[in-house]
Amino acid sequence: MKVNTLQRYGLRAMIEIALDEEQHGVFQKNIASRQKISLQYLDRIISGLKTAGLIINKRGRKSGYILAMPASDITTLDILNAFQADVQIVNCVSPNVECILKDICVANSFWEGLNTCIKDYLKSISLQNLVDRKKRLDAKVKE
Repeated sequence: MKVNTLQRYGLRAMIEIALDEEQHGVFQKNIASRQKISLQYLDRIISGLKTAGLIINKRGRKSGYILAMPASDITTLDILNAFQADVQIVNCVSPNVECILKDICVANSFWEGLNTCIKDYLKSISLQNLVDRKKRLDAKVKE
């Protein structure tokens, strides 16, 4: 499994939006500037996050973005899944793939176990956890 650029930048964009705890709305140009993401590429990221129901416009078309639900209710798995159907470490553990060796393949159970560990880890880290880490990091830098 390789985390793609949309997923990596999507996570960074979500952290930026979640840091706006007053929910005033974060403008796309500000996310792009702070995260060093082109506006054109950020359009794709924002679209994916909106389609997944993770963010909404604060007010109208030219407004900032806010979280669609509390940061504590959004997992890192939710964010990654906004850009890829499901996290699968290898194709043979995907529910859509029927491997003819599945019943006799020892490696398959290993991959399934590893995939489960990764998904469980991603489910265990909320967006709020990352925001809290960011705040601690910022406080440490200011010292």
